[in-house]
Amino acid sequence: MAGHDHALAEDRLISEALARLTAAARRGGTEAILTEIARLLDGWAALIDRYGKPVSAFGAARVHLDDATSFALNRTRKIRNTTMQLQPVGHGQDPRAFLVVSARGGSEGRTRALAVQAASLLDLTFFAQRDGKVDEIARADIVDVLLSGNAPLARKLANRWGLTGEKLVAIALKSRSRAVVLETQVLDWLIELQVPLTTRALDGEIVVFLAPEVVPTWIHKVEHEAQAGVPVRCGIGKPTVLADLAVSLEQARQALDVAIADPRPCLLFEQLPMVDLVIRNLSPTTISALYDPLRALGDEDSGNQLALSLRVFLAENGSWETAASQLGIHRHTLKNRMHRVEELTGLSMSRADDRFRAWLALQSKASG
Repeated sequence: MAGHDHALAEDRLISEALARLTAAARRGGTEAILTEIARLLDGWAALIDRYGKPVSAFGAARVHLDDATSFALNRTRKIRNTTMQLQPVGHGQDPRAFLVVSARGGSEGRTRALAVQAASLLDLTFFAQRDGKVDEIARADIVDVLLSGNAPLARKLANRWGLTGEKLVAIALKSRSRAVVLETQVLDWLIELQVPLTTRALDGEIVVFLAPEVVPTWIHKVEHEAQAGVPVRCGIGKPTVLADLAVSLEQARQALDVAIADPRPCLLFEQLPMVDLVIRNLSPTTISALYDPLRALGDEDSGNQLALSLRVFLAENGSWETAASQLGIHRHTLKNRMHRVEELTGLSMSRADDRFRAWLALQSKASG
C-alpha cells in the first residue's frame, strides 16, 4: 500500500512538472525550458547542437558543458559527471541537437520523463526560432538585392520569390505607437493575402515590395486594420522597373512622411501635392533665395495689397477677370498692381518660369 501511494505521489509530481515545462515553453521558449527543467531537477541542463557546440544552458559550469558535449557525441574522454541523462532533440535516428541534464536528487524515472518532455518542447521552440531566423535573413537579402540597382540579379531572385512582373511597387510603413511590433503584423497580412514575403525592417521602417496588381488589395487591408485600431501609416511609391526600385522606395518614404500626420492610413506618392512635395525637399537656404525677389512686396499679413493680389492672380492661373472678382477690384486695377509687382521683383507674369517661381515662393513662405 505504501509503495502504491509513493507511485501515485511520484506520478503527481511528474504531471505537475510536465505542466510547468509546457507553460515555460509557451512563456519563454528555449531558454525558459532549460531554466525550468534545471530547477525542477535541482541540477543543470544544456542544449548541445549536433556538431558539439553548446547552444544554451542553465546551471551548468564549464566542466559540466565539457562533460555534456563528450556525453552527447560519445567522445572518448573521461567524464566526471556520471548522473547525466541524454535525450535527442528532433528525429531519434538523426537528431539535430541533444538535451543533457543532470539531477541532484529525485528518481531516475522522473528525470527521464522530464527530459523526454523537454526535448520534445525544444524541438518545437528552438528549431522554429532558427528557421524563423533563416527566413528573416532571406527576406533581408531579397530586399537588399531589389534595392541594389543590379537588375539581372534582382530579376533572378524576384523570379524565385514569385515576383515575375516587369515592375514592382515599394511600400514603407511605420507604427504610430512604440507598443506595436509592426513587422510581425505586416508578415501576417502578407501571408493572409498569399503574396511573397518580400519585406524587412530598414532604417526604422518596414519596407515591402509588391506586384502592382496587388496594391489595391494591400491598401484595403491596411485601411481595414487601421480602422480596427492598428496604429499603422503606409506610403506607396510608383510602379518601377527593378533597376530603379530605390526611387520607388524614396517615393514611398515621402508619402509615408505625409501620411504620419494625415488621417488617411495609406497615401500613394501620386496623390501628393507636387508643390508641397517640392517644398518639403528644399533646404532653408534655397527657400530663402527663392523668396528674395518677393521681399520688396512686403508682408501680405500686414494688409499689403501687392502680395495678396499676386497670390490670388497666381491661384487663379493668371485669369484677370476671376482674380479681380476674387479681390473685389476692377481688372484694370489688378493689372496695374501686377505691373508694379513686376517692377519691384524683376519677375514677369507673362513668363511661366517666373509665375511658377513666385507661386513656389509664396507657398514655401506659407508652409514655413
